[in-house]
Amino acid sequence: MGVLAARSPRTGRQEPVVVDAFLRGLDLFRPIAAAYAVLLAWQRRAEMVRPWVAVAVLAVMAAWSLGLLLYRHRSRRLMALEVVISVGGILATPLADGTGAVAAGEVTLPTVWAAGSVAGCAVLAGARGGLLAAAVVAAADLAEIAGRPTQATVHNIVILVLLGGLVGLAVDLSRSALVREEQVLLERERLRERERLARVVHDGVLQTLAYIHRRGTELAGPAGELAELAADQERALRRFVSGTGTSGEPARLGGRPGGDVDLRVLVSAHERPGVSVAAPGDPVLVDPQVAHELDAALAAVLDNVARHAGEGARAWVLLEGDTTGVELTVRDDGVGADPAVLHAAAGRGRLGVSSSIRGRVEDLGGSAVWTTRPGAGCTVRIVVPRRPPGEAP
Repeated sequence: MGVLAARSPRTGRQEPVVVDAFLRGLDLFRPIAAAYAVLLAWQRRAEMVRPWVAVAVLAVMAAWSLGLLLYRHRSRRLMALEVVISVGGILATPLADGTGAVAAGEVTLPTVWAAGSVAGCAVLAGARGGLLAAAVVAAADLAEIAGRPTQATVHNIVILVLLGGLVGLAVDLSRSALVREEQVLLERERLRERERLARVVHDGVLQTLAYIHRRGTELAGPAGELAELAADQERALRRFVSGTGTSGEPARLGGRPGGDVDLRVLVSAHERPGVSVAAPGDPVLVDPQVAHELDAALAAVLDNVARHAGEGARAWVLLEGDTTGVELTVRDDGVGADPAVLHAAAGRGRLGVSSSIRGRVEDLGGSAVWTTRPGAGCTVRIVVPRRPPGEAP
């Protein structure tokens, strides 16, 4: 499942696949590197000043490498102890080979085995752990040659730093990806549970509240108050199951913190007796500026309905969106108007249509179209992009 892995037997916690793969690779690397160090020491055994020192160092390295094949658990303390073994082997090299051989550029007793300790620290502790281990081993390399580095010494130190830093960085990135994937999975499960609850509520409570609202409105009188209360509770419950908040708490804009805004929240806030809102189940994320201007334009449209559509007129708001933009349609069943009247309104200084609505929408790079005729209500269709003109997606 992506970068996820089962609980690692080496670290005792859930790890990315790459971490467990690194640790398994190091288990094989250690004995191979130890065998290579033994081979190089055997080839120069005749020139050694104290061969027994080399035997002791190589014996510890071999025992450690074979022991970690059986002991699977890995910890930072264990890897730190491995670095100590590497440092000890490096500093013991002048005792075994003599200072003359070291000055001539003779390889250290651990040779490439020391790189495994740096990689182990990088896997367990990330980039910082890898760089710290590389610095310790590099300091031992410099101490071994009494602070007079050769070209080979500098070359080895650079390789150790790159190894510790890059392996650690890869592990840090994979662990961050693991955390993000876990968050996505948890959010997916939360949405599934919300959808299940929404189906249950829709099949029972919402239908009952809608029935009470409808029957109470028909009966009027005291039942009308009950109808309005049922309508309020129905709207609040619909907002809850759609994830846009409830009437008892501040509307949450959703989206990313400091990023896009879920337009459903702002549009749903306009729902009230006489105004019905329909929004998609998925978030409609737009730029905050687009959300603010579109919210203001919608408020102006509904204000025109309240002022000019006639007493008892109802309005229906439909929000839709695709990958490029959003569409907001407002329809009422009021008295309607002659289209020529709308065009003449701006000329008479009435700026509700030309400024509050069309001006805002056109500034966003969108369009607003009115369809109306006397006695047939009015329909306003607003289409805007998700981001203001000139802003990169």
